[in-house]
Amino acid sequence: MSLQTHLAQIPEFRRQNKNFRHFLVDVLAISVLAVLCGADDFEEIALFGEQKEALLRRYLSLPHGTPSADTFSRVFERLDVAQFNACFMAWMQEVLPPEQVGQICIDGKTLRGSGPKPLHVVSAVARANGLSLGQVAGTGKGQELGAVPELLALLDLRGAVVSLDALSCQPAIAEQIIGQGGDYLLGLKANQPRLLAEVERHTQTLPEAAAFTRWAYAADRTPLRYQVWTQSDLRWVDEDGRWPGLATLVRVQTTRHADGKEPVSTTRYSLSSRAGLTPEQADGLVRGHWAIENALHWQLDVTFGEDGHHLREHHAAQNLTLVRKMALNLLKQDPTKRSIKNKRKRLAWDEPFLERLLAALCAPAT
Repeated sequence: MSLQTHLAQIPEFRRQNKNFRHFLVDVLAISVLAVLCGADDFEEIALFGEQKEALLRRYLSLPHGTPSADTFSRVFERLDVAQFNACFMAWMQEVLPPEQVGQICIDGKTLRGSGPKPLHVVSAVARANGLSLGQVAGTGKGQELGAVPELLALLDLRGAVVSLDALSCQPAIAEQIIGQGGDYLLGLKANQPRLLAEVERHTQTLPEAAAFTRWAYAADRTPLRYQVWTQSDLRWVDEDGRWPGLATLVRVQTTRHADGKEPVSTTRYSLSSRAGLTPEQADGLVRGHWAIENALHWQLDVTFGEDGHHLREHHAAQNLTLVRKMALNLLKQDPTKRSIKNKRKRLAWDEPFLERLLAALCAPAT
């Protein structure tokens, strides 16, 4: 089904006796197209609709022209977030079937422009192509731990490795992932102090020859050496069986080799239920987890300017974030060898290019 068809399945929530002038699917479709072309707020979305009305009429009903900025604002304030997210996730399951996902990276981001009690949105991203799969929001970063199980429950985890940072390194989350048919990769830090101390004690003397080693450069061009070890005999880690399915311990040591200075090392640990992980495979999963920072958070902040938008109404903020993710996913699926920023500009400037996208997303109006 096209994205327009998925949007059309969201129930109309406005009172029928109010004689509203614009179909809900038209309001949502224009919003996605406007954000694709560079619109960042409701005023700009409405302006896009005005300027592109002739083109939009070929694919949308628009019985009374294009909506005003106030109409977009009212719709996004009242649109049910869960239903909109379900629409987004259903569309993405068609675009990227669960068996093709591989690794699901889950992480949270605070919407800094969403008022004195800012929203904290927990998102899932497919590592393979950086496509966003869904989101759940809470108020403040402290709500992330509660939002993660809710988001997991919405996802098809069968066959996937689900990676989360240390905040979510909890037996209950591990159990939920296993119960839904997935494997976990959980960062281990000081929020599990006894386990961390035991892991540090048992991994002090791992043989260097057993490590997978690679070199990279920091942002300042300082050489970095990454060494990754895995261990599968973990009876000493989980003697009381608190961690369901635990099969592999991952140790990553990063050493910074700055000119004229002594090397400085930091060590990170992860727990995984994926059996038989080699050090090289573990390195790929650990590195892959941070793809969510570059593939999603950075794009939303830098390309879409998300942190600069001030929407104190939380429903509107969550819904507009979903629109940005729809737009970002569409841009990532375009095979053109251009940056996301330049693809947005081309869509705004090149109407034949925009119409080709419109034709793929929407059926022609009758």
